[in-house]
Amino acid sequence: MFGLTFEKLLLVAIVAGVLIGPQRLPVHAHELARLVRSFRSLLETARARAEHDSGVSLQRSDWDLTQYDPRHIVREALQDPPTPRDVVGEQALRVRPGQTHVVTGSAAHPRRVPIDSLPPDDPRRAAASAGEDRLRDAQPGTPPA
Repeated sequence: MFGLTFEKLLLVAIVAGVLIGPQRLPVHAHELARLVRSFRSLLETARARAEHDSGVSLQRSDWDLTQYDPRHIVREALQDPPTPRDVVGEQALRVRPGQTHVVTGSAAHPRRVPIDSLPPDDPRRAAASAGEDRLRDAQPGTPPA
């Protein structure tokens, strides 16, 4: 703290005690204690106002810094890989009515898979057939299947 060690602070306190004198020393000590208390109160008020205005807790005990630890991020990423069923469900949301193929694989190696070759319980196939049913129902004069 500003290059002051405990020994230097003790020396300053002794010199201040000698210069102030034994009669005025208790008065100045009480004044210093009051000043420190008011400074702490001012800091607490400023911290509370900053917490209220920003909506973020400034207490270190409330912070969860483990979420920024690279080891934690990598461990979390390796533990919860997306299941193939989740990926299939996402693809089913993008199937358009009358679509005949689904593009699978990565962007570097895409694969076109015919919807008819998918298993009957695949959500992508169900989404495509539901879309075809909606199209058939929307067209007048089409016999129901």
